[in-house]
Amino acid sequence: MQDDDETPALVLYQTLRARGAATSEAELGKAAGLDREQTERGRQRLTRLGLIRHEDGVLEPVDPDTALTRTMDAYRATAAEQVRTAADLQELTGSLLTVYRPAVAREASLVEVEYYSDRRQKVRVLRELDSTVRHTSDSIHPGPVAPMDVLHTSARQDEEMIRRGVRNRTVYPQSAVSNPQFNRYLRELTEMGVAVRLIDHAPYDMIIYDGQVAAFRGNPPVPGDPHLVVVVRGSALIQAQIAVFEDLWLRAVPYEPPAAASPGDTELAPQERTVIRLMAGGLSDDQIARKMGVSRRTVQRAVTKLMERLGATSRFEAGLKLAQDPEFSRAVRR
Repeated sequence: MQDDDETPALVLYQTLRARGAATSEAELGKAAGLDREQTERGRQRLTRLGLIRHEDGVLEPVDPDTALTRTMDAYRATAAEQVRTAADLQELTGSLLTVYRPAVAREASLVEVEYYSDRRQKVRVLRELDSTVRHTSDSIHPGPVAPMDVLHTSARQDEEMIRRGVRNRTVYPQSAVSNPQFNRYLRELTEMGVAVRLIDHAPYDMIIYDGQVAAFRGNPPVPGDPHLVVVVRGSALIQAQIAVFEDLWLRAVPYEPPAAASPGDTELAPQERTVIRLMAGGLSDDQIARKMGVSRRTVQRAVTKLMERLGATSRFEAGLKLAQDPEFSRAVRR
């Protein structure tokens, strides 16, 4: 262990964690109270340990557990290299386990809560959790539906997890399937191996990683704040959140992608024709359900099916296309 470098490195690391980021090495060294030579040695040591990274000209800290996982993965990549550098591996993991991990004061049996309000910090933390999960990822998403570019990025991350052998389960609100674009997103998830279920009401946005860490998105005191992420570690609280997820999972129903209609297929069931007529009259899903004496879910399925057939992204667009399609209009009037 390089004792001469470890002391300034630890000071730099703790300072960087407290600040969240630094725009330059000089700024970080000044904040840590180190001279230029100590700052340089400390920064080199942190880089070697994988506890610091440069992104867009900004220095950011890396969690010891993440650094340890990446270090182990790097050495597993090639057995020959692992043998040649066994002593180096022992030194690196020794520092991570005996110096830096205790410095963060993370105790698995205790509850630890971390708040991230800066957008850059939020993205960094969620990316690290997504990239280091090993066994399970269980999530709840109450809505509203995120923009499609965000969903595409999320789908790629889910796909990478599936390739690593991670079991991925997710719960969405039933109301979300009324959006045809979101339906296509859910279809994509199920095709890649994600287990998707739907429930009438999802309480809050949460992801549980490996049954050990839970990430909550959103800010309860400030509804709609997308930048706050709360990361919770500790068996006592995590077990309670696992119980919440498992209860929702058991009560939710598996997502079934709507069957694609063949070209020119305009045959509608009587119930569907009634739903469309009432929708054209401006009634909401709840009003239509009460008028017909059926469940809201039945109405939503009929509306979603119509929007899929017409290639519409909203109820309003579906109404316009229906009015412009004589064949569909005749099918509705039968």
